[in-house]
Amino acid sequence: MACMYMFGTASAAAAAGEEYCHNEEFVAECYDGDVIMMTSALYGRMTVGRCVKTDFGFVGCYVDVMAELHERCSGRAYCSVGVPDTQLDNTDPCHVDLKSYLQASYVCISGE
Repeated sequence: MACMYMFGTASAAAAAGEEYCHNEEFVAECYDGDVIMMTSALYGRMTVGRCVKTDFGFVGCYVDVMAELHERCSGRAYCSVGVPDTQLDNTDPCHVDLKSYLQASYVCISGE
């Protein structure tokens, strides 16, 4: 049975992906023998929202970083990724002077 967690609390919003802005940290954590399975991960400037307040023409540049977060987080009970992150910055499709953010979601699945 899969449970969905964001910062350790059940959240239906996790399916859409939570935003982790500059100087914040994505934390995935599962309990009772469950492990993380990443379900989505984008890095860049996806939309105007909590992390990007105004569109000055630099919204919509992003890259799918699911492979990177899957490698770092899936199959583990705990994982954290700070924003900015050197590995994710190397994939950043946005202008170097723009601050990117992470949009990520995961589920906890049985580790057995």
